[in-house]
Amino acid sequence: MIERKKARFEFLQLADQLRERILSGDEYPPGSQLPPVLVLQGMTGLHPRAIRRAYRVLADEGLVQTTPGRGTFVVERPPR
Repeated sequence: MIERKKARFEFLQLADQLRERILSGDEYPPGSQLPPVLVLQGMTGLHPRAIRRAYRVLADEGLVQTTPGRGTFVVERPPR
């Protein structure tokens, strides 16, 4: 759950939560697609820009890859 009054930026909180779910491999195993931005917006109430920033953080860490028109996918071998 994203805490809006917390000192940590919302997009970083979301990135933390998604990272945990990716690295555990249970909810988002390698090759799986993360929810589209608008779906995640409906689930979290976050602005689409914050969700895209969270996805960018995960991409910069090498955990996901975004393909325009297809979506954001967990890489086959996330770095440890």
